[in-house]
Amino acid sequence: MIKYSILLMVSASIISCTSSSDGFDKNTDESTPPASLEASAPVDTRDTITVIATGADMSEMRFDTKLIKVPAQKEITIALVNQSTDATMPHNFVVIKDGTANEVGQAGYKHLDNAYVSPQDKNVLGHTPLAQINETVYLTFTTPIAGEYQFICSYPGHWGMMKGSFITE
Repeated sequence: MIKYSILLMVSASIISCTSSSDGFDKNTDESTPPASLEASAPVDTRDTITVIATGADMSEMRFDTKLIKVPAQKEITIALVNQSTDATMPHNFVVIKDGTANEVGQAGYKHLDNAYVSPQDKNVLGHTPLAQINETVYLTFTTPIAGEYQFICSYPGHWGMMKGSFITE
């Protein structure tokens, strides 16, 4: 019995020494290319603003902020995290000219294929794709000249509640 216990301990030690510290075996074969070269997050997180969309239903949906202030004409990334608990509640983040939320929202109804944003809409300065429940999506763009703008979720029926001010200085 002691021989088997010692053998088991030695085997466990050898196995733990050959595994990586993160619990995953790493492919050290340099001839195998990575599966994907697409970024799943912004390259420079110092210029990233995270906005969280929450809510269990239409009456509770909201962004976690009502005001975003950023430098004018600077490249930034908005990370939209959809923490809604209702799987039928996708969200997006759309930066628009001030006072155009209803117009942008109405124009977007026909554009499911473009995250409910009309590609011809001159009031839209940038937008994320739709974020499904527990998904994070990104918008990287150069902020407009100094001024007051808005952000909304343009998913049908959302822009009335899911909105805020986007100020560039």
